[in-house]
Amino acid sequence: MLTPIRDRLSQHLAKYFNGKSVGELFEIPKDLEHGHLSIPVFSLSRELKKAPPVIAKEIVNDLLTNPITGVANVEAVGGYVNFHLDELEIFSTLYNETRKAGDRLGFRRAGEGKTIVIDYSSPNVAKPMHVGHLRATMIGQALRNLAESQGYKVIGLNHLGDWGVQFGKLAYAYQLWGKEYDFETDAFESLFKLYVRFHAEAENDPELERKGSLTFKKMEEGDTELLKLWRKFVEISLEHFDKNWRRLGVKHDLVRGESFYNDRLKGVEELLRTKHLLVESEGAMVVDLSDEKIPPCLILKSDGASLYATRDIASAMYRFNVLKADIALYVVAADQSLHFKQVFSVLRRLGFSWWSQCHHIGFGLYRFKDAELGGKMSSRKGQIIRLEDLLNRAVDLVKQRMTAKATESAAAAKAVSRNRDEIAEQVGVGAIIFNDLVNDRVRDVEFDWEQALSFEGDSGPYVQYVHVRCVSILAKAARRVPDEIEPTRLHKLDSPEERKLIKSLLRYEDVLSQAYQNFKPNIVANYLLELCADFNHFYHHHKIIGGEAELLDSRLALVWITQSVIRGGLKILSMAAPTEM
Repeated sequence: MLTPIRDRLSQHLAKYFNGKSVGELFEIPKDLEHGHLSIPVFSLSRELKKAPPVIAKEIVNDLLTNPITGVANVEAVGGYVNFHLDELEIFSTLYNETRKAGDRLGFRRAGEGKTIVIDYSSPNVAKPMHVGHLRATMIGQALRNLAESQGYKVIGLNHLGDWGVQFGKLAYAYQLWGKEYDFETDAFESLFKLYVRFHAEAENDPELERKGSLTFKKMEEGDTELLKLWRKFVEISLEHFDKNWRRLGVKHDLVRGESFYNDRLKGVEELLRTKHLLVESEGAMVVDLSDEKIPPCLILKSDGASLYATRDIASAMYRFNVLKADIALYVVAADQSLHFKQVFSVLRRLGFSWWSQCHHIGFGLYRFKDAELGGKMSSRKGQIIRLEDLLNRAVDLVKQRMTAKATESAAAAKAVSRNRDEIAEQVGVGAIIFNDLVNDRVRDVEFDWEQALSFEGDSGPYVQYVHVRCVSILAKAARRVPDEIEPTRLHKLDSPEERKLIKSLLRYEDVLSQAYQNFKPNIVANYLLELCADFNHFYHHHKIIGGEAELLDSRLALVWITQSVIRGGLKILSMAAPTEM
């Protein structure tokens, strides 16, 4: 935000920072008393051989002698130069930038010309997506949205779990019992039931495991009929997964399952041998990582079969050498951190300069406060909390609350009767997404229905409701903002509540940048909560329609900017921005 003012300051300050991008150094102080913008000068101390406070005072004296348009005052505080800007110009600039930006509000161009590949969601064929997939899916999609906001070309990759001995077992189960299930009208459920049945019966008949393994061996050897059957399983699964992804606003650009790398594994093995990295260990082939005090990376089992690490090395080479990635993110649970340390270490030892641009985006697990949702999950036994069931329950609970609310007011009853299902879907699904993303990804998440669906607490429905309130105010005013409000007609808004809200809005661009740089969507979610609190504080202290006539346009503009930022932030989190609730 405030691009014109930042640009003017950047041009003037460039002589001090010796060609560095000054614009990226600006910060927004937490306290309004410290100004609207601030820039640290600590990095200049060594070069100029002066203490940071001395440098800050010299810059302040320069700016006082050579004033910059839009800067009302400038002061040195320790090693910082703080800028107090002209508040009417701030507001007018913020309004103009919001008008011009449209759906790209808060976007930057820092990543322009660079490609980032993000691996996220990536469920296993024949197994329903469960609640454990929610974090990998929504954190990954939010990071995709954040990377796009920074100008990167993003390739969303679905590293589908579509290969391994379990597919031999599934194919064998299909040959044995497939006709007992309804694959015409309920293909995915039939597939999952087969998966569960095989493992249940194999507990009493170990011969099934052996025959399943032999069936997979035939698949690896290229058996045409078995591979045709396997492709059918993949197709059925993707169609099922896509229903969940559509509800969650998730998209992938490429499906590159584990099977995609089958013909690349020999190349990985040969490269490792050429670099003299493979050593034998108990009949298996590994890369010794003892100098890093981590276990060896297993490349080939004693029977010659490849493993996850082999495929991930092949996958990394594909992402950087074929997809031309500059950065690769792996959104996978934190319990896989050792695996990725091993893989990245092997990539480094292979001499790939890009290994350091591979990042494991780990995350914690779900814990459920509701005992009904707790317990150990097991796909093999069919004991899972399905993602679609979680979403459906959230939507149903929202419908119940909407129905209860409708009995309290005619306006609510009208909204419920007209758009009940659509609104409930937006709010219910949004509540699940927000409840996930508002938490720091590295921590475990305790799921609590009351907190997730609250319209007043730190929740998704609360943020969506504030958006609805903004829409309602603008509708009641019967003024099309910004079409009917020119920037020249804006007045300075200088009450403490208005100044604080404007300052919060100014942070949006920096919040998106910070969230991307730290790979943490919770920074956006928590910002939205703070912004909504500041807006409600403003709303409860100032009458907008029917208040001071000369301030009506300015306050409506402030409401419209707030609505635009909330809508943009919700979109980053892949949440809908309802216009009524």
